[in-house]
Amino acid sequence: MADRTGLKVVGFFFATVTLAVTLATCMVVKGYADGVYSLENAPAAQIAIR
Repeated sequence: MADRTGLKVVGFFFATVTLAVTLATCMVVKGYADGVYSLENAPAAQIAIR
């Protein structure tokens, strides 16, 4: 059986990663909703049009 200290460390690590990914995703979604980011103005789309 695993010791509780090891499980706490692993749990804290996964919780931290989950929180970081959630915050980054929320910031990107909010940026798209506010119009900061736009798929129409993406550099790759401009290269493909030319």
